[in-house]
Amino acid sequence: MIVEGQVHGGVVQGIGQALWEQAVYADNGQLLTGSLADYAIPRADVLPDIEVLSTVTPSPHHPLGVKGIGEAGTIASTCTVYNAVIDALEPFGVESIQMPLTPERVFGAMKRGTTKSGADLSGPRKGA
Repeated sequence: MIVEGQVHGGVVQGIGQALWEQAVYADNGQLLTGSLADYAIPRADVLPDIEVLSTVTPSPHHPLGVKGIGEAGTIASTCTVYNAVIDALEPFGVESIQMPLTPERVFGAMKRGTTKSGADLSGPRKGA
């Protein structure tokens, strides 16, 4: 149960990095996201169920065979979420977006992109 909880925490940390978390500074260098009231972090109600599958491979370098697990979920989850969003936006011609992938950034990338057919998605033209 402890290992599964550590994997869950790592996966959530990676998802948060990909979608929400960022340090925002004012022009004078003052950190604007210095408290949990201002810094977006993942919450249980916006996350998917996480299923943990594992194998047991004892470490040959420790007398008890133990090894660390806490960061394992963070390694792949950030890249996985980022790549999933970019794959979903491929029909719009989007190849990259700066993280975090906030709704505003994703929508902006969609508006600036074009479809595979070449249709412009930037919105109505002036006078249209």
